[in-house]
Amino acid sequence: MRKILSTILVIGSILFASCESYDESERLIPIIGETDLTTPITKQQTEQAILVEDFTGWNCPNCPGGTEILESEMATYGERLIVSAVHTGSFARPSNENNNLDFRTPYGDELKQTFNVTSYPAIMINRQGSAITSIGDWAANIAEKMTTTPHQFNISLGAKIEGGTNILISTEIEVLSSLDADLSLTLYVTESGIEGIQNVSTVHQTYTFKHVLRENPLKDMPLANSFKQGEIIKKNYLITGSDEWIMNNCAVVVMIINNATGEVLQVNEIEL
Repeated sequence: MRKILSTILVIGSILFASCESYDESERLIPIIGETDLTTPITKQQTEQAILVEDFTGWNCPNCPGGTEILESEMATYGERLIVSAVHTGSFARPSNENNNLDFRTPYGDELKQTFNVTSYPAIMINRQGSAITSIGDWAANIAEKMTTTPHQFNISLGAKIEGGTNILISTEIEVLSSLDADLSLTLYVTESGIEGIQNVSTVHQTYTFKHVLRENPLKDMPLANSFKQGEIIKKNYLITGSDEWIMNNCAVVVMIINNATGEVLQVNEIEL
C-alpha cells in the first residue's frame, strides 16, 4: 500500500511541476467566436447603412462594368454604402489564365445558392427580394433602399489584429426603436488591393480586386429577441484570419440579420 501511495505522490509531483513550467497566458487558447476580450470602439455609426453583395468572378467580362457602378455609388453615399464582392460560380474558377488565383469561399457558394444567383454580375441589397442582374437598375434600387430602410439600430465598432492573424472585433449596438424580433449578427472579412487578372470585355487584363469576401465568417451569432429603445448591447468576437491575407488591406463587415426573414437590418464596416 505504501508503495502505491509513494508512486501516486511522485506522479502528482511531476504533473504539478509540469504545470508550473508554463505561464497562465501560455495555457490559454483564444476561442474563435464570441469572446470576453475587448478592444476600444473607434468607428461610431449614426446613420442607416446599406449592404450590397456583388456576385462576380475574375472571368466574367461584364462584371467590371458593374464594379464601376458600385464604386461610383460608394463615392456618392460614403460610409452608408458597404459593398462585398462575392466570387462564386463558374466565372470564379481558377485557371492558368489568372495564375490560379482563387477567391471562392464556402460561404460565398452558400449565398449564391440561397439567393439563386444564376447570372453575373448580380447584386443583393440587404439580402432582400431577389438578385438584381441588370446593372442599369442598380443605382435606382440602391437609392430606393437608402430612403426606405428603417433606421432601427447603430452598430459602432472597434477592431485589432490579435495573435498574428486572428481579428478581434468589439461591437456596441444602439437600439433606436423598441422591437420584438429574433435577431443575430453575422461578421465576415473582406480584402482589397489584390493584384490579379480580370476578364474585361473579353480581354484578360491586370486588375486590382477590391472588397473580396474572405473565408471564416461568423454566421448567425445570437443577439437577442427583444430590444428596448435606448438599450446598448455590447458583444466581442474573434475571427480566424489567414497568413495569405494582407491584414492591413482587410475590413470586417458586421450586420444585424432578422432570423425570420434573412434580411439585413443594419450593417457597418471597419478597416484593420
